[in-house]
Amino acid sequence: MNPGHRPAVTVVMIFLNARAYIEEAIESVLAQTYRDFELVLVDDGSTDESTAIAKGYAARLPNLVRYTEHAGHCNLGMSASRNHGVASGRGRLVSFLDADDIWLPERLHRFVNEMALFPGAGMLYGPTLYWHSWAAPRPPVGSDEELDTSEDFVGELRLPTHVLLEPPRVLREWLVSGGACLPGICSLLIRREAYEAIGGFEPSFRGLYEDQVFLSKIALARSIVVIPEVLDHYRQHAGSCCHQGVASGEYHPDGLHPARRRYLLWLEDYCRERGVADRELLQALERELWPYRSRVNELIYPAPRAALSVAKNALRQYAPPWTRPPLRMLRQGLSRMSRLEL
Repeated sequence: MNPGHRPAVTVVMIFLNARAYIEEAIESVLAQTYRDFELVLVDDGSTDESTAIAKGYAARLPNLVRYTEHAGHCNLGMSASRNHGVASGRGRLVSFLDADDIWLPERLHRFVNEMALFPGAGMLYGPTLYWHSWAAPRPPVGSDEELDTSEDFVGELRLPTHVLLEPPRVLREWLVSGGACLPGICSLLIRREAYEAIGGFEPSFRGLYEDQVFLSKIALARSIVVIPEVLDHYRQHAGSCCHQGVASGEYHPDGLHPARRRYLLWLEDYCRERGVADRELLQALERELWPYRSRVNELIYPAPRAALSVAKNALRQYAPPWTRPPLRMLRQGLSRMSRLEL
């Protein structure tokens, strides 16, 4: 990279055995209409061809792309890798794109322009498209046939856009919604000084909930701006961290699970240590923790979770395409009810 130029944005892409998608992710960054950025590729100990792919981009585009890894090509987890990528870059703004997701070409341009309007904001984010249709059969070249995108959906916002939201308003909404309106890691733009002031990501969270821990820290400390445009696609596939968490029992999309319990207990301690006194926030946190602490819940929770799981599978298999959007809203409502947020 040009040692005499400090780019405006450092884009951090961490990866671990991501050969199936990493080229598409990198190309989506290189296709940005906004050009004042650097791309830092952080290898978290890959053992497949993704290491060679990343090194190849860095060799071909040394003024734009940097490859880095942990000492000894070690695997240290997602949080440590994101921190390493940020530390390796020089941009005054920081953004993230995981190696299985993509940005639309105008993403950086739109985010940087909006951030410039709000010098008091520590972070800016927008809604993410939860992207299933990437795996749909492709229509013939030149065909007018459209892909079936009925399983794609846009993440909720639930907050006003284009205004400065003071802390801890945004974190309150994330908790009250049970996490339903959290942004994806690929839809953030953060000022470096805000990132450094909160200590970045927590290395003890290696995978699941590492993003929510970071988001909670910055939402407690800094003002945030939200924009309504969908400018990134969050790929849904069986090899993702969340899907692997389901297989291991650490995560469940509709029910209680160990990973969320650890996050909520961490957040409770974090708020206590910092003397957080916002009543609505603390009440929302207590409601989220109640199911994990109640012995009664051990008896009454499994039934609605099992019923919800059966219903969701049936809807996915048998519902005609035109019914899927309203049924998805129903599933989301049932999911929040199943968490017993009373």
